[in-house]
Amino acid sequence: MKNQLDYLGHPYQMYGAVSYEYSQGKAKGVKAIAVKNGSGLEMNILEDRCLDISHLSFNGINLSYLSKCGIVGPEYYNKEGLEFLQSFFVGFLTTCGLRNIGAPCTCNGESFGLHGCISNIPAEETAAYVDDSEEQKVIRINGIMREARIFRENLILRRSYEIPVGKNYFLIRNQIKNIGFVPEPYMFMLHMNFGYPFLSPDARLVIPSEQVEPRDDDARAGLSSYASIVEPESTYREQVFFHRLRSKTDGQTAVGLVNKALNLGVVLSYNTNKFTNTTQWKQFAKGDYVLGIEPASCKMLGRAEAQKQEILNYLMPQKATNFDVRVDILEGKEAIDLFINDENNL
Repeated sequence: MKNQLDYLGHPYQMYGAVSYEYSQGKAKGVKAIAVKNGSGLEMNILEDRCLDISHLSFNGINLSYLSKCGIVGPEYYNKEGLEFLQSFFVGFLTTCGLRNIGAPCTCNGESFGLHGCISNIPAEETAAYVDDSEEQKVIRINGIMREARIFRENLILRRSYEIPVGKNYFLIRNQIKNIGFVPEPYMFMLHMNFGYPFLSPDARLVIPSEQVEPRDDDARAGLSSYASIVEPESTYREQVFFHRLRSKTDGQTAVGLVNKALNLGVVLSYNTNKFTNTTQWKQFAKGDYVLGIEPASCKMLGRAEAQKQEILNYLMPQKATNFDVRVDILEGKEAIDLFINDENNL
């Protein structure tokens, strides 16, 4: 068997994780980690933005969406109302929560901004390295984000990435822990997003829905075509749908976007026992051309409405809960067809 290292000077010729720092504009000072795994999979992880993923590509083809605000440092974050949008880079992954997802609201006298503040919290105790302790080399990125205040909440999000060298997939592992001494409400969502050229009218959404609920009148008008993907439009109004997904007996499900013109697909696999709700975000306006798939621990109602409906989830003191997602890149017609057929059988 060929020893790949015989051909390399430094491993980063093909794979590895390199830390760097942005130097200009609102991104100035943001620490990031550039990752490539030797199979054409490349990503950019923002250390100062919750270890979220700003860019994802495969064999040079962009898969993710970067909003017009670009990369924005956490110091610009404003939690009031919809001001979250001024620093919402979107990327392939923006984390939402830990104490609110959905609309801004006031709950028990406390104001909560759109989607909470966790995505604007820098990581602590970070590490980025190639683990070569076994035959299968794995790029590992680890860190924790702390959402805490004196006299109030004390929540930690512990995140780790496992990115096998030479493979077409990676894992995102998330653990939320209440290290306080009273029960703490929590809301958690992974805002995962696709962009051009992977996202285009040539793409097809594959989602095993058994129930689809429109968020509002704009979504209701597009309910019959929730899975369709159109060209960018000047006056497109975003549409948001809440999905209840079919799953296997163990709770596992998968949602994918495939583009047969590019012979590429991306599949998000997760467990509906943990991610009980999935939101679909369609925004096909010119310049804002993005499709989001958002696995969540609860419905994206906002904290006040969730409390009103008595559906808020709580973490007991010193307890933790885990939310893992696997991201697979499908390459070629055979892999795409196999996934579509498997989804039809869920």
